[in-house]
Amino acid sequence: MSPSAPAPTVPLATSALPLLGHALPMWRDPMPFLLAQHAVAPVVRLRLGPKTVFLVTRPELVREVLVTGYRRFDKGGPFVDTARTLIGDGLGTCSAADHRFQRPLMNQAFRPPCIASYATAMIECAEEAAASWQPGQIIDVCREMRRLACRALTRTLFSDPAQARLTAAIEEAYTVLMPGMWWQMVVPVGAVHRLPLPANRRFRRARTTARSLIARMVAAYRARADALDDGLSTIMSARDAAGRAFTDDEVCDQIATLMIGGIPATADLLAWTFHALSRDAAMERALHAEIDALPGGRAPAFDDIPRLPLLGRVLTETLRLYPSVSVLSRRVTEDAELGGTRLRAGDEVLFSPYCLHRDARVFEDPGRFDPDRWLPGRPGPRQREAFIPFGAGTRKCVGDAYGMTEATLAAARLASRVRLARIPGGPAPRPLLRMTLSPVPLRLTVEPRTARAEEEADGTAPRRCPVTGGSLAG
Repeated sequence: MSPSAPAPTVPLATSALPLLGHALPMWRDPMPFLLAQHAVAPVVRLRLGPKTVFLVTRPELVREVLVTGYRRFDKGGPFVDTARTLIGDGLGTCSAADHRFQRPLMNQAFRPPCIASYATAMIECAEEAAASWQPGQIIDVCREMRRLACRALTRTLFSDPAQARLTAAIEEAYTVLMPGMWWQMVVPVGAVHRLPLPANRRFRRARTTARSLIARMVAAYRARADALDDGLSTIMSARDAAGRAFTDDEVCDQIATLMIGGIPATADLLAWTFHALSRDAAMERALHAEIDALPGGRAPAFDDIPRLPLLGRVLTETLRLYPSVSVLSRRVTEDAELGGTRLRAGDEVLFSPYCLHRDARVFEDPGRFDPDRWLPGRPGPRQREAFIPFGAGTRKCVGDAYGMTEATLAAARLASRVRLARIPGGPAPRPLLRMTLSPVPLRLTVEPRTARAEEEADGTAPRRCPVTGGSLAG
């Protein structure tokens, strides 16, 4: 709980309930709730059970938390504290002191040459996903993209073919573990999560299983006579200037952090991207033309990423509207003032990239999907500073380049093979925050990328008789 009473001038967010405070709206539909608070004041009080936290609603104040005054705001708060107990003290949850040791070691696995070496596995996973779909099949896009992202991450981390079954078991454990983490975070009351409920029991089993499987993988790699050219080997062999390396427990923390952070973030970016394209035929045609214009008509590869600027803008605009990590928290380490609000050491603050990216004072017509707002020279300093899908400052996500590379290659490969078409009359997905921001429900129809299919999608092909196949034109 906050160690001091909040200043009376800081307004309390709307919709508070006895005992639970704002935990229920944060669980049910947090994004509209948080967006509504952005109209109240630069800083707003929230109550999550017995805990009081401060929601920061202005981009310039969030920048102070993350960049200019970051020494006064360490990783912490209700979400980070809960994540730390669930996945360990890895790069995403550790304190600033530990971060100074961990970050240089983890950087070694995300250098540009390493990311380039991971591209083959990323492309193979996208090809396998496309090949598994049948023309006319209706797919659950979120599930398919999570499967793709999970396979891509595990194959770039664990390339040892002898551990294929163990890799698959890790993938399965995380499909159970991840959905339950958000409830653990928004209700930071241990007694609730110790109740003998089926959901609590499933979550505890999945957490124990996931940790055990990762530990087995680390032990298997430690027993190898030679290192592999993959993520886990790089992390295990990394050394700092003093020659210090991660212990095996610390390696497990880092892998758990990458799994929890990397899989849903990339999957949600891909799902939202195909949702946006399914509702913008002109943008989809332009993107297909860009992909089809690659030299020699070849399938998109790692070296082609600079030749896909429209795809880059589409992904960036998708991240603006639907950032996967939509709520973040920090703990105040020393007394500070933020936008006129006095904060004491130990106070906790929240901020929402989702809401910041939809601030009409910063982004013109913020609800409109417009990739061209990211054309060279278009975004100004205010837009660039408010755009924080991967965080900012010293704690910016270590895997941002990895995630964008994977999303670009996967989207390009999938779009070169198929269209994911909107189902007429189907429900529009809503942003559902469960650790990351997913479009739910999102079901699209698989259509092959052929000339005939493109014409029919555009409405330019003559209609055909369903019996004879002859033209019905005229």
